[in-house]
Formats: sequence, structure tokens, C-alpha cells
Amino acid sequence: MRQADLTAAQSSSFTMLLHDVRRVAGVDLTVGTLMAADTDHVVIDRLVGVTTEGLRNLRVAVGTGLGGKAMLLAKPVQVQDYCHAGGITHDYDAAVRREQIRAAFAVPFRVPQGPRGVIWGALRHEHVFGDRVIGDVMTVVRALERELAEDLALNGRLEHLRAAAGGTRGDGRAAGDPVTSVAERRRLVGICSELAHIASTMDGHQRQQIDALVRRLTDEALGEAARVGLTAREREIIAEAAHGATNREIAAKLGIGAETVKSSLKSSMRKLGVSNRAALVAAALCQKTR
Repeated sequence: MRQADLTAAQSSSFTMLLHDVRRVAGVDLTVGTLMAADTDHVVIDRLVGVTTEGLRNLRVAVGTGLGGKAMLLAKPVQVQDYCHAGGITHDYDAAVRREQIRAAFAVPFRVPQGPRGVIWGALRHEHVFGDRVIGDVMTVVRALERELAEDLALNGRLEHLRAAAGGTRGDGRAAGDPVTSVAERRRLVGICSELAHIASTMDGHQRQQIDALVRRLTDEALGEAARVGLTAREREIIAEAAHGATNREIAAKLGIGAETVKSSLKSSMRKLGVSNRAALVAAALCQKTR
């Protein structure tokens, strides 16, 4: 199972979402993660407001605990006092007690044809969250779902236009950090669609020129990582590995979980067709210098 491939901008947006949820709900802490859509679990790797490391890298299976129940039911759930609550399993009580969590809610997060995940908010005292609070949380969560869904749709359309103009497809790989905003990519999709239509009415050298222009525009919109198959986070992790850092050292420096680092390195090896860290660093360097 793999962590969802996110661009640096998307990753930043998700972290900001945790801060927004903490603010609008007035909770002590928020944690969460996004994972690939085909997983049967999530691994908590984003934490805001925690006082311990008890929740970091916690593996939550669908149907277990509060977050697993939210994933199973595909709707928000809450408890007034987590460790004494009925209706949920208590697989994670030790980590919850370590963080002194009492009241908590969990909101599932899903993007069609994209990642899935959960966001938890919690207080260190008993409490019942009202409908208004949950509604405010859902508003900010749904806004990011729409943003990520539009990102996926735009990238898919740009990949299609590039392939139609004689470029290479990403073969299902996640696109990297776009060098243009969502609004600009939306505009470029319109322009490239018009150019593709014009090219379809032409033959010979003129069509080749227009196709080359479409490829250049789509490459610009998708970013370099779309061509090499590595996300910005993957490149960042590989750069740290190149300096001899261990998974735990990389995790500590980048503020992510060690399991996330391990998963990212495996994903990068698979993309570049190598089987060890040394070969991965060398392959990534070759990609960078081409």
C-alpha cells in the first residue's frame, strides 16, 4: 500500500486544511493523512497541535477506531469521551490516552479517482460537537476535495492533449509540481484544446509546428516531474538520502513519518526501475542532469 502521491502545493494545501479545521472547530489538535484510493487503511502522518509522538505513523484500518468507522460509513463520526465510547473499536486507546484525547471527531476525505483519507479533530476534555461545528469542518474539507479533484481533472486533460500532440503519457504516474496555478492551467487547457482542433484540420509542417507548441505548453503546465515521474516530495527525500541520512533522520528533518519516507523511496525506485538506495540516487541525478 502506498501513500498518495501529492505535489508540494497539494501537500501544503492539506497541511493548511488541518490548521483550518483546528481553527474553525476550536479543537486542541488535528491529525490526518491522504492515502492511495485502493488502500484498506491510512497511516497518520500530518499532526498539528500534538504534545506527544503517540499518533505519528499510527496505522488505522477501515472499520476500526473512530477514523476507521468514518471511512467505513463515509460520513463524519464523533465521540464525547474516546476511551469510554461505545460504537467504536478501541484498538488505538493507548495512543489516544498518551495524547490525553477525550472528545474527538473524524471526517473522511475522498477525491474521485484520487486519494482518500481521514481528518481527526480532538479536545483534551469531554465535549459534544454540535452540528454547526461539524458543518463548518465539512465546508473546508469539501473545498479541498474540489481543489484536488480539479487538479486531477486538469492534469488528466493536459496529459491527453500532450499525447494527442505526439508527446508521451505519464503512464498513470502522478504529475509533479506544476509551474502554473490552477487558474492558469485551466486557461492553458482551453488554449491547447483550440490548438489541437486547428491542428486536426492541417497537414504537414504546419501541423507539426502546432503539435510542438501544444507539447511545450502542456509540459510547462504539468511541470518537470510529470516527465520524470517523481513528485517534489520524492525528490526532496532522495536529496536527503543522497547525503546519507537514514529514514528516521529524513522523517525528522521533513516533518513526516518514517513509514512515509520508506514508502516514498520504494515508490521512487519503482518509477526509476532500480532496486536500492544507491542506484536510486544515481538514477535521480541522471534524470536531473538530462
